[in-house]
Amino acid sequence: MRIPTLGHVLIDALGDILNFDSRLWRSLSTLVFKPGRLTNRYLEGQRAKYTPPFRMYLMASLVFFILFSVTRPDAVQTIAGVGDVPAAGAPGDRAAAIEFDPAFVDLPEATGEETVHLTADENGWSCNLDANVGPAARERLEAACEKIEADSGASFLRAFADNFPVMMLVFIPIVAALMKALYAFSGRKYVEHLLFFAHAHTFFFFVAIVTLLLSQLGSLVPLLDRPILYVSLLVWAYFPVYLYLAMRHVYRQGHALTTVKYVVLGAGYVASFLATLLGLVIYTAITL
Repeated sequence: MRIPTLGHVLIDALGDILNFDSRLWRSLSTLVFKPGRLTNRYLEGQRAKYTPPFRMYLMASLVFFILFSVTRPDAVQTIAGVGDVPAAGAPGDRAAAIEFDPAFVDLPEATGEETVHLTADENGWSCNLDANVGPAARERLEAACEKIEADSGASFLRAFADNFPVMMLVFIPIVAALMKALYAFSGRKYVEHLLFFAHAHTFFFFVAIVTLLLSQLGSLVPLLDRPILYVSLLVWAYFPVYLYLAMRHVYRQGHALTTVKYVVLGAGYVASFLATLLGLVIYTAITL
């Protein structure tokens, strides 16, 4: 049997993607322009015509992170909270700092009284470990600190970016559990909420891909930079509206009840995301 070449494999893949009659494009158009309809149709059994939810999510996230790494190599700093640090002496000098308690991740002999400080400023990265840490915990944390300081945080940022997709796979089940609690008496199964957020985050990554490509266009054509900024802000502002409309259509409750649950979900969503992000920062630091 003849093994296909890489070129043939890529042509076959592109042919399927560029086929506007394919399940992918039908799924994308329904997802983007009809909030919640794709989730409902999948739950109603109309699955042959559409791309499976988690395959669609993985495709969207994969495309985003590939584009992100290729077009915005410096943007990892923004994710990590460092941002663009002004030159020394410039107005608005600032430093970004991360502090966490080793006991939070159950490091050996961590007493809960010590902290680790990661600081990034115009002078580079520094990592300071307070006293009163047991030998085993100190050895692991000092090794991580040495790596962070040696390459000005480059290895930390690369590892953070590599781990971020995994963090999202952990985050989605958490917010699905929150949705399950909000609709505890609806008779819906947990997997239904999981599918809802798989589609919602697929739309999130789709918006991220579009705005990322628009930002690249703005950098190539400076005249379009300001209009593209306004369009990008408008698109991102639509995301919370999209989520509300999707909730209304999928869960079929009135505006008042949906609004209350939407607000609770929003607060829980932000808190869960920040907690998961903190866990990612800690995990990345201690596994360097």
